[in-house]
Amino acid sequence: MTGDLNIQADHMGENMANYKDGVIRDGSSIGSGTALGNLKNGIIRNGSSPGSGTALGNVKDGVIRNGSSVGSGTAIGNIKDGVVRNGSSKGSGSIVGKVTDFTIKGIERERDDEIVAVYHFLIKKFL
Repeated sequence: MTGDLNIQADHMGENMANYKDGVIRDGSSIGSGTALGNLKNGIIRNGSSPGSGTALGNVKDGVIRNGSSVGSGTAIGNIKDGVVRNGSSKGSGSIVGKVTDFTIKGIERERDDEIVAVYHFLIKKFL
């Protein structure tokens, strides 16, 4: 029974992240909590304001990469038609889930590839 509770607690913690004005925070309501990182111009960073901090990864044309500038680095996953895959080009690889599986509060209006990349680099690595 303890194992089940730990899984549930971990899952609840992942859903407590939120997004506002380019910053991802660990609070339960939009704009609250400690900054986990930020998203600006397709680059995910670990800083507390948009554009600050060390680059963790980037997105370009539906492909998520681990490089520090848009389009650079090794491809680790992709998004096509709302489906997340672990392949290196758009539409290739095994299905990992849907974009909705990796969405946090407030980020729904961003591009699908950015939503998934933010989740992977700042909430929980899954690709």
